[in-house]
Amino acid sequence: MEYIEEVLSLDLEDSDYLYRIRRGRQIVYISIQHPDIVPTADRTDSSRILARLRNLPAWNDQWNTLAVTKTANGISCQADIFQPHRLSQRPVHPSEYYNFLDLPRVRRISDRISFVRLHKDVCVLKIARFGHELPALHTEIKAYGILERHGFRHAPKFLGYVYEESKDRVTGFLMEALGGHHPNIKDLEICQDAMTELHALGIVHRDLNKFNILLQEKTAKLIDFEAATFRDSDEYLKLEQEEASSLAQKLADTSMVGDRGI
Repeated sequence: MEYIEEVLSLDLEDSDYLYRIRRGRQIVYISIQHPDIVPTADRTDSSRILARLRNLPAWNDQWNTLAVTKTANGISCQADIFQPHRLSQRPVHPSEYYNFLDLPRVRRISDRISFVRLHKDVCVLKIARFGHELPALHTEIKAYGILERHGFRHAPKFLGYVYEESKDRVTGFLMEALGGHHPNIKDLEICQDAMTELHALGIVHRDLNKFNILLQEKTAKLIDFEAATFRDSDEYLKLEQEEASSLAQKLADTSMVGDRGI
C-alpha cells in the first residue's frame, strides 16, 4: 500500500501553528510554538510545510501529537503532551462508523465539508479539524439525534460517525447528499412549514437563510444545524420568534452571503 504524507488542515495564529497531517494510515497533530520554525512563506504550502517538519528530530518516531518549540539549545520536540481531539458524546445512537481515510474525496465544499464516496454513493462529510470546532459539531449531531428520533423529513439523513484511526476518536460525521435548489420568496410557505415543524421539536436553526435550505419538488430540506439552539435554553422562545419573523426577509435577500456552493 502506498505510504502518503500530506497536510490535511492547518490553523495559524500569530505565533502558534497547528497542523493536521496524514502519515500513512495515521493522522497526527503538530503544534509549532515558535514563529521561526516554519518561515512565513512556507506556513500554508503543504510540500514546504512537510519539508520543514521532516527535519524535526522526532519526526520519524512514533507519536500522535507533537509540540515543537525553539530553545537556546535548538529545536525541542515533546511527543503526546496533548491528546488528539475527539467527540466525547455521541447523541445519535446507534450509528455506523467510518474511517476518514477510507472515504475518497469527490469535491471540497469548504475547509470542513466535502463530498466523499461511500461505497457507490456520494455523501457529505463534515469534520472538526481541530478541538475548537468540536462544540459546533456536537451541536449539529445533537440536532440530528432529535430529528431522527421524531422522523423529521425536512433534513438529510445522518449516515454515521467518522473517526481517525480508532472508533473512540470520532471527529466528524456523514450525511446524505441532497439535490434540489435554493428557495426564494415565492417558496416562503413551503419553507415556513419546515421551520414550524423544526420549532415544534424544540430546535431553532439560527442560520436559516436560503443557502441552508434545499427544495426538492414541494419539500424543503434544512441543512447546517451547527448553530442550533434547543428548547432547554433560556433564549429559546426569543430566538424562535426572531427566526420565524425573519424568514421572509432571508428568502428575499438576493445577495450571495452564505452560499458555499453545496
